[in-house]
Amino acid sequence: MDTREELVDTRVKDVLRTKGTLTEDTDVLSAAPTTTVYDCIDRMADHDFGSILVMDEDDIAGIFTERDYMRNLVLEGRRSEETEVQKVMTHDVVTVTPETQLEKCLDLMTEIECRHLPVVDKDDELTDIISMRDCAKQISEAAKSEALQLRNFITGQYPM
Repeated sequence: MDTREELVDTRVKDVLRTKGTLTEDTDVLSAAPTTTVYDCIDRMADHDFGSILVMDEDDIAGIFTERDYMRNLVLEGRRSEETEVQKVMTHDVVTVTPETQLEKCLDLMTEIECRHLPVVDKDDELTDIISMRDCAKQISEAAKSEALQLRNFITGQYPM
């Protein structure tokens, strides 16, 4: 497979491997639906995350993002200390699997105007979350690798 095909065939599992979360259990930042927006924002800020998954026991109930905060709380004049996250979160959450191609993830993010996609396993169990930044970093690394391989080939420094 040539490098161009590898870039197209880069998958979520490659992002998770780069993040170091493919082989270890991850704790995805999450909150219960009745958690206040203030508490969610506080936890997001503590972890420097742009989103928090809203979990109803083991099921994804929604996702709350900085964008949700601006559009559904601030612009509507709600108070974060009193508003439950379930009232302002995004309810329709699109998920991906470790086998999903990054190109499809980026297309999904563009189409549904989001920056985060939860990753679920074959049993629909939440395993991780990837961001647009994670995808961009992975594609950038693949492009750098391709450029290095081409430079080494042109200069005759390629491995035998």
